[in-house]
Amino acid sequence: MLAAALAAASLGAQSAPPAETAAAVESPAPVAPAKLILPKGTMVRLMVTKEVNSRDNHAGDRFALRVDEEVRVGGVTIVPIGTKGYGEVVDSEGSGAVGKSGKLNARLLYLDLNGRHIELDGDRHSAGSGGTGQVVGGVVAFGVFGLLMKGNNASLKAGEILNGYTLSDAEFDVPGSAQ
Repeated sequence: MLAAALAAASLGAQSAPPAETAAAVESPAPVAPAKLILPKGTMVRLMVTKEVNSRDNHAGDRFALRVDEEVRVGGVTIVPIGTKGYGEVVDSEGSGAVGKSGKLNARLLYLDLNGRHIELDGDRHSAGSGGTGQVVGGVVAFGVFGLLMKGNNASLKAGEILNGYTLSDAEFDVPGSAQ
């Protein structure tokens, strides 16, 4: 009886189709490459590379920025220092007579990460300092002609830091992962 039971057990083991087993071994399920997500709302520190001011720049003018601090996700640098970014002047009003100061409104547009645009949210409003004291001094010194003194232009100085925030999640491959 023991011999019959062993024979039946070996017959059951042989009844499995070998073709299915071979196919399963030869083509394993594809493994998706690992991904990192740069979440919506991630802060990015950007530096103005060249002064933007209310005297020389007008609505629609674009200006360059550069990332001032790397952005990391899971210990991996996603946005390195020096990555280019861009902003745009929304509106600008130059300084005027009687010490009127200039105004400048700008918004952040995107990062250019190896040809891929990462949209940004953020804006900056700037106003030049008023020239009221200068006008009063000018009137005292020059009479009515002192009223022609202008205020100061508004500007974003080169080296000034702006904080931008990513507008949506961005997916990146993990460096060194199989693709």
